[in-house]
This record gives sequence, C-alpha cells and structure tokens, in this order.
Amino acid sequence: MASPSTCAICTGPLELRHPGGSVRPDAERLSPTNHRPGDHGDLYACVRCGTVHQPALPAGHELYDLYRRMRDEHYLDEEAGRRRTARRLLELIEREAGPPRAGGRAGRLLDVGCGPGLLLDEARRRGYDVTGLELSAASARHARELALDVHEVALTDFEPPAEGYDLVVLADVIEHLDDVHDGLDRCRDLLAPGGTLCVVTPDPGSPTARVAGTNWWGYVPAHTFLLPRRTLRGLLLQRGLTVAADVSLVRTFSLRYWLAGFGERGGPLGAVAAAARRVVPASVPLSLSLFDERVMIARRPPTVTDSPNGRGAARPAQRAGAR
Repeated sequence: MASPSTCAICTGPLELRHPGGSVRPDAERLSPTNHRPGDHGDLYACVRCGTVHQPALPAGHELYDLYRRMRDEHYLDEEAGRRRTARRLLELIEREAGPPRAGGRAGRLLDVGCGPGLLLDEARRRGYDVTGLELSAASARHARELALDVHEVALTDFEPPAEGYDLVVLADVIEHLDDVHDGLDRCRDLLAPGGTLCVVTPDPGSPTARVAGTNWWGYVPAHTFLLPRRTLRGLLLQRGLTVAADVSLVRTFSLRYWLAGFGERGGPLGAVAAAARRVVPASVPLSLSLFDERVMIARRPPTVTDSPNGRGAARPAQRAGAR
C-alpha cells in the first residue's frame, strides 16, 4: 500500500519513525500478550501532534473480523494481577470523579473492549450495573461464563439504553480503533449528563518510549494509533469533557511476567531478566508503573447542549493536540 502522508488525528504531515516487517497482520498477532519486538508494520509519526500510526492494519469490518477470531491462551495466566489492576483503576476513578450514582442506585458502567470480563466482574462486586462490549468470541464467551452482560458488537454498532452510562471505560482500546475521532465521539455520546469517561492507553511521547526506541512494548502489531498525552488530552477537551485526572497507570503482574517482558527487549537488561526469571517463584506479584501508560479521567458536564445531529462538541479541523 502507498505510504500515508497526512495524520488522521490532526491532518499534520507524517514521517516514517520505525520501519517494520512486511507480514500481514492476522488474528494471532493481535493477541494482547503478543509484545514481540519488531513484529509490527511500518510506524509513522505525526510531526505536529506526535501520534504514531500503523497504516498496514486493515480497517472497518476486515479489522473487526480479525478481532472476532482473536484468542489469547495466556491472558488469564495473569488473572490475579489483572484483577488487582482493575480494582486499582476503579478506585482511582471513584477518588477523582466520585462513585457514579444514579437515582440512589449503583451507577451504570460500560466497558468497551472488556476482554474476558475481569474489570466488569470487579466493578459488579463494587455495586455497578455493568455491560461490556467485546469482539473476540473467545473472550466474550469467558465473560458470559461469569454471568456478565456482554455484547459481541463493535462500538460503532452498539445500541445503548436511552439513559446512557454513568461511567464508560476505554482501557487498552483506543489504540486499537481504526477511527479515533468517531470512537471518542461515540463514547462521549454514551455518557449520561455528569458521567465519566476513563481512557487508558500507551503514551509514545513518554520518556520511557523514547529511551526504549524500537524495543518499546507499545510498538506491537495490534496498535493502529498511539496518542501522546497532550494529544489525547486535547481530543477529550474538544468534546466538551473536563479532565479530572491525568496519571500514570500502575499495573500488577507476577514478577516472572515482568521479567519475561524485559527479557524480550534484549540487551544486557534482557539477559539479566531472562536469567532471573528462571529462579524467581511464579506467584510473586509486582505492582509497577513504567510511566509510559496514561490514565485520563474526564467528566461530561451535568447539563449539555448537543449539536443538532446528536454529536457533542464539534471537532476542530486542524490543530487537534498540537504541541
């Protein structure tokens, strides 16, 4: 395919940042635990807003079909840590934006790209009325085995309840969308007045990403767009949302999982990590932030005036997230 020249986020010029391989993406390569360095297509960066694009990925229903067939046999190996991360994220949301409540009852929560339903299950235990969206048939099946309400539809095809949601979670998802603007428009429209949107995504502009270069874990086959912190913040503000929190994500995995990831990066650190992984106990948890993944929590105003077509704040044509 022809090399792209214009940023899909702000229309700025693109330049090749990291050359990639020529292998066409498939369902296996899109699995969440595939972080093999270099296993991606050409990566282009916007000179203006810093967004990193991977144009080799398909779009629309072709992309959806890959995710429907995607399965990850190792994702639940780290279930305990992933649940701890989900609880920490829910605590952060409630601390910064307040526990969503509607009419004296638990708030309505929508998890977009809910995977096997771990965050949904933790939110239900906290009293939320939960719903999930998940394209992967295997992941959705696991979520339903937990008696969760999960719809196997894309965000753009979901028909929400008229009252909207008190909390929409977009964790590790926006970087997989083929249209970031429409995805954020849709999430904003799904919020009830006064509702909260939580976005979690890797930051290609972070010091960690810059130091790691081509070995950064965020450069993987499944990531269509990687949004720098300022760019994401600007996109949320454009939609009339108020940013209540902008912090680094702390994740919990087993120490072995962390060491395996560092080992894949190679070099002296990778060699030490690979050696250490062979001797550490499998069950030792480690909570850690690499300061290269942002959590942004944004509120929709309690009263809003939507545009005639039902959309939220209009999108500026040019300077989205310009630095």
